[in-house]
Amino acid sequence: MLKFIKLQAEHLALLLDWRTQPEVTKYMFSDIEYNYDKQLQWYEAIINNPNERYWVIELNDRLIGLVSLNNIQWRDRRCYWGFYIGEADARIYGGLIGPYVYRYVFEELGFKKIMGEIMEGNENVRKIQIIQGCREVGVLKDHVYKYDKFHNVYVLEMLNTDWLHLKHRYGHCIAEFDYYY
Repeated sequence: MLKFIKLQAEHLALLLDWRTQPEVTKYMFSDIEYNYDKQLQWYEAIINNPNERYWVIELNDRLIGLVSLNNIQWRDRRCYWGFYIGEADARIYGGLIGPYVYRYVFEELGFKKIMGEIMEGNENVRKIQIIQGCREVGVLKDHVYKYDKFHNVYVLEMLNTDWLHLKHRYGHCIAEFDYYY
């Protein structure tokens, strides 16, 4: 069973371990140093921001990764989302996360649109999101400079009307998301 637990300070050391792993950070737009004080500063900056939401992913009573809604535009009812699986032996479950997030965004929050940005090279995540109903709407050329070169970023989106057509396929994807006030 999947649960999405609101990010708490007690999770920060684990997140820092995950986020600095080469297999995780290579697909992130930036790298971070292994510095708990900076991790705490990041947490304090995002935790009370009404336009950011972060949850730790729990699978069968084990914390395995992080999912976030970012740049939430409440008036326009849209947001970006991202996730990573930090536990190497649980990465195979990464493909399951999307439908749970889509259901939450469209059915619980009542949003119109969810978007994502995927750095080139992260082909498995890109393919899975397209299979799950997202459409690729553009490519941001040479958008991220990392590892001494520029990388393209693929922009994907899903509308609530798209979700209505897919809902029957993913009706079983219901999970508890801790409430944000």
